[in-house]
Amino acid sequence: MPADTALRGGRPAAAPDAGPPARGHRAEDRLRSLSGRSPKRWPRRVLITANVLVLALLALGVSAFGYVEWRLGQINRIKVAGLVQPTGGPLTILAVGSDTRDLGKGAQAAFGNAQQVSGHRSDTIMLIRVVPATASVALLSIPRDLLVPIPGMGTTRINAAFDSGPDLLVQVIEQDLGIQVNHFMVVNFYTFTQIADSLGGVYQYFPTPARDLWSGLTVPRAGCFLLKGSQALGFVRSREYQYYLNGSWQYQLVPESDLARIQRQQDFVKLAIRKAEHVAPTNPVALNSILAGITGSLTVDSGFSNSLMLRLAVAMRHVHASAIPDWTYPAVNSVSVPGALDPVPSADQQMVRQFLGYGLPAAPKANASAPVPFLSPEVTAAAARPAPAELTVATSAPPVSPDSSSYYQGEYVPPGLQPGQVPERCPL
Repeated sequence: MPADTALRGGRPAAAPDAGPPARGHRAEDRLRSLSGRSPKRWPRRVLITANVLVLALLALGVSAFGYVEWRLGQINRIKVAGLVQPTGGPLTILAVGSDTRDLGKGAQAAFGNAQQVSGHRSDTIMLIRVVPATASVALLSIPRDLLVPIPGMGTTRINAAFDSGPDLLVQVIEQDLGIQVNHFMVVNFYTFTQIADSLGGVYQYFPTPARDLWSGLTVPRAGCFLLKGSQALGFVRSREYQYYLNGSWQYQLVPESDLARIQRQQDFVKLAIRKAEHVAPTNPVALNSILAGITGSLTVDSGFSNSLMLRLAVAMRHVHASAIPDWTYPAVNSVSVPGALDPVPSADQQMVRQFLGYGLPAAPKANASAPVPFLSPEVTAAAARPAPAELTVATSAPPVSPDSSSYYQGEYVPPGLQPGQVPERCPL
């Protein structure tokens, strides 16, 4: 398609069905050099997770408590060491996406089995900050390739901590990131596809045809595309993202560090929440499917009780997706480990303070006769040292580059957008 047509907001023709990239392509070479495995063996392990909790709580807020109580009884619960018991204030929930293939008979047929891909890693790590007093929710994504010191392993990627179980990952987040974790939850591939399908899928705008040969994403033409089941999973798993522009497939350069994938994950969370807000209150069949998909294969810590979930649901029943800020833990390409990320201590601590301080009730005016309330160290630090303005979530669009993910009027747009091209407004 001529470039001037794209600039007028036109839609390119469907992309040709090209085969895998030629041997020696940098993406394939990188996969082999870093992992030692063939790129066809599920080299990208990821699962979005924050939508599970947020969607569940939104749905619970409009449900009959008796029915919900029964559904919540189906959630699997495990003991997790190192969690800090909350005292009635804000909560921080560690949400993990596991790549385990131990999914049961039906699911293993679709995603492989434990013999093909052993172990389990936390290739999606999100922290969910919930402030019931102000009905506030915020998300903080932790890159899977972030290099941190892990007890017994040395300095390595943070996702390796989950291979030994959630206890070690909780310990690493508290010690290395300085964030106390109150509760834990984990989901898998099968859970995610169930949730996406129970919503009837969500629409995502693509400025060009798109694909990922390793995650299975296939978008044949530009425009609004309905992401359901395996395509939704392929979108949030994608790290070898390609877009079709000027007659050829282009690799997005940003995914090399996992950061572009986090943008896709965070966007899908909000799209899914919006769909749930629209569907759940008026469609009991869809609501039942959402709850069944969530509770059937969700695992949480043993202290995350049904009553606490219901209380959070009531407090969050008016939360809207557009009001949920999302951050990514600051990191830069590692100077010592190819493909990994080094933390940026000064920016990291500023963002942690902003994340922990988001949504806190305004401090009361000083009163010499009033008792001084006790605040946890993390809340005191956040309140005493607010984050600088430059770390506030951006709503304006940066200069458009086709190779980078863009934001148009605050909405995420995958790579391929050209200057002057106006994204479509997709339906719910």
